[in-house]
Amino acid sequence: MSNAGINGAGVLPATPERAAPHRRMLPLLLIGQGMAAMDTSIVNVAAPALRADLGISGALLQLVVAGYILAYAVFLITGARLGDDYGYRRLFVTGLAIFTVSSLACGVAPGTWLLIVGRIAQGVGAAMLVPQVMSLIQRSFEGPARARAIGYYSMILGLGSTAGQALGGVIITADFAGLSWRPAFLINVPIGIVLLARARSVLPALAGPERRKLDLVGVALLTGAMLLIVVPLTFGHDVGWPAWVWASLAAGVIGIATFLRFERALAQRGGSPLLSLDAVLATGIRPGLAVVSIGFIGYGGWLFACALYLQTGLGFSPMISGFVFAAYAFGFGISNVSWSKLPARLLRFTPAVALIAMAASNVAFGMTARHAGWVAAVMVPLLFCAGASHGLTFGTTVNQMTQRTAPQHAPALSGLVTTSVQLSIVIGVAALGAIYLAVAAPGAHVASARAIADVTFAIGALALVAIACSLRLATVRAPA
Repeated sequence: MSNAGINGAGVLPATPERAAPHRRMLPLLLIGQGMAAMDTSIVNVAAPALRADLGISGALLQLVVAGYILAYAVFLITGARLGDDYGYRRLFVTGLAIFTVSSLACGVAPGTWLLIVGRIAQGVGAAMLVPQVMSLIQRSFEGPARARAIGYYSMILGLGSTAGQALGGVIITADFAGLSWRPAFLINVPIGIVLLARARSVLPALAGPERRKLDLVGVALLTGAMLLIVVPLTFGHDVGWPAWVWASLAAGVIGIATFLRFERALAQRGGSPLLSLDAVLATGIRPGLAVVSIGFIGYGGWLFACALYLQTGLGFSPMISGFVFAAYAFGFGISNVSWSKLPARLLRFTPAVALIAMAASNVAFGMTARHAGWVAAVMVPLLFCAGASHGLTFGTTVNQMTQRTAPQHAPALSGLVTTSVQLSIVIGVAALGAIYLAVAAPGAHVASARAIADVTFAIGALALVAIACSLRLATVRAPA
């Protein structure tokens, strides 16, 4: 596949004519990514209304909520590879179209099964469009412009779940036109139509250096392994963590190992693996992926536990809880659009400093949660600090990883980062959520406060581990 107009580094020439398209393409990419990110959680607060309106059983309600995340997480790496082969714009537009149509199907669904199928289709569409965002940023921007673009990318990718919780609370409380939960899906439709109308004229027609044969065996191995991991983590708590859950997790780990061995063997035979792991990980990306994963394990667990703490421990309404989450989101967003202004010499060690602040914020929140009179006064500032430190960590870490990755390997890095984020959130909900639920008691402030304290202390401990990983990443030189 030809890449006329791309220089040897895989980046569009920095000509004056390109400046305006760049300014137009970034908002389009980020809005599309933002819709996909918010749908990981926007339905969570709508679950009671869904259950009452459609008479959904508990198990089917879980499928409505989790079906999107399952499809999204499982197919992200495949979506990244397809973009490299068939063109980033083509996959972005195709994924956005699937996401928009399936959002409409969910919004007008008369029954449970169409809603479940629509949620899964939404996840597939999101998995096709989201990886193309980093690929297009990596291939279209250079220098400070790329750093700023990555800051916005990191902000949207990380904020999605929090923003979804907040927006979902507003939508359910407002009950627009008596439609209850349906606007949570229908809101995507007009936005998607506008983006589709603009995408072909704004996004550049970029792709990888050549179209390769799709590694179908690798797709099957990775999909199966991811399902074996994500499904038990998603449903394990609600079914009481029976033996099959642990067997599935073990099989999933074995499946990932089998996938990696197959991919390396295929590359050694001169084939075209689904994920060029050696090419990406040889540049020292492992520590960065560890920092991203640890951060979002803590974030996923915090999002789950804090929602329960605010509503069952403190008695907040879903809407008020959403506004409290906004403090974390605001801090995350402000830090991600600000770090690119820091001197370059400071950016290498910024993640470590931010992780120290993240650990301190979480420990402070846990200590004050035990005191009902204090928690209301300090909750919002501490959540802002925690969000800002997490955003600073994530944005600067992703920036360092892109600097250490050649442009032709941007799709592989994009798939790894987005998959790590989604899988880590699921792991955090399962692991840290189990800690919270083991201690908390509905309506009992003391037990809920002790439970949220245990979770935040665990997040603080995880942040200390991430500091070591961030220092390792800082010592890896970017490729010449």
